[in-house]
Amino acid sequence: MKSELLAMLLAGLAGGFGHCIGMCGPLVAALSLGQHKPGLGHHLLYNLGRVTTYTILGAVVGVTGSFLSLASSIDPIQTAVMALSGLFIVLMGLASAGWLPFGQRLMSCNPSTPFIRKTVELFRSPASAGAWFPLGIVLGFLPCGLTYTALLAAARAAMDAPDHFAGMVLGALMMLLFGIGTAPALLLVGKTATLIGEKTRQRLYRLAGIIMILTGIWFIYGAFRG
Repeated sequence: MKSELLAMLLAGLAGGFGHCIGMCGPLVAALSLGQHKPGLGHHLLYNLGRVTTYTILGAVVGVTGSFLSLASSIDPIQTAVMALSGLFIVLMGLASAGWLPFGQRLMSCNPSTPFIRKTVELFRSPASAGAWFPLGIVLGFLPCGLTYTALLAAARAAMDAPDHFAGMVLGALMMLLFGIGTAPALLLVGKTATLIGEKTRQRLYRLAGIIMILTGIWFIYGAFRG
């Protein structure tokens, strides 16, 4: 379990600087264009809200994964579920690293939707720092391939939990670490985005992708080792 938790944190860190700056960084930058420039406290609360959403989603998929394990207690079905989950994580890792056609489109966030644009507009006007926490919670649901992959990994790991509560806790913890891993990039995006060149960003994309690929291979190995 420790290796899975570490993988989630590292994937969040690498994906944050490689993926989130390029895909979701413009959204964070847009939030800074209001009349009153947000300070560090605003961004900390925004990221706290976002990580809170990830943690809750992790708990939900953790319970789902533990129920799925119970439902798939027949060995052939359980093996197939584990192997397919691992394969999907490998494919998403390949997409994140740019080794699949249209991979970056698959992994990209979508900050241009009308709902997201209207939400951002609400927070461009002067607002208290406390308003940024609920904003983070709302935008934590932003469609994002990297987040989907992390949720799938959390659900798969929860299948090995001894009971539903343990699965919920494991899923929440994995997504908490993933969210914490992505936070530094978004906290520093305003100051560092222009300093991270395209080549460096591509290397970080690949690093995050490799971590996902290795995690998926580990899941596939776990499906067939028993």
